Amino acid sequence: MYEGKLVRLRAFESGDLDANHAFVNDYETLRGMMSGIPFPSSMGDEQQWLNQQSSYTRGEYQFAIEDFEGDLVGRCGIIRVDWKNRLGELAIMIGTPYRGKGYGTEAMAILSDFCFREMNLHRLKVSVFAFNEAALRCYEANGFVREGVLRQELWRDGAWRDVVILAKLAPDAG
Repeated sequence: MYEGKLVRLRAFESGDLDANHAFVNDYETLRGMMSGIPFPSSMGDEQQWLNQQSSYTRGEYQFAIEDFEGDLVGRCGIIRVDWKNRLGELAIMIGTPYRGKGYGTEAMAILSDFCFREMNLHRLKVSVFAFNEAALRCYEANGFVREGVLRQELWRDGAWRDVVILAKLAPDAG
């Protein structure tokens, strides 16, 4: 529905189940995005998550990211909205075989534009594990600015890791 040159953001469909299940059961994907224990997801768990994705959802708005070949390459969305302060917290996941092709960067640009133009949000923020350099590059390429570091916020791979907070203001913000 919302298109760029490489990808489109659309609603999830029942046919997205297998690809989503594969994405969330890839250790590198979980390692780079999930703050909890990177525990595998069953097909039933993923079906339940997929069933919850609807245009009628309130508070979390997820999009499927599809390339122009019709392949599901990942997902992105607004995971938390603070309507009073016009703040949205965003997240993105690109499946392993599709990384490094610019899909995530373009999807984040489309999502950010959607948040500012359609939702009238003023500020967008993200939390990124400091070791996830690809995610940091994606957000910074989209105008997100590092605002702080949560030191030793995450226990991953047997060590304490930092989490970087980045944010972006609406284009008309002063």
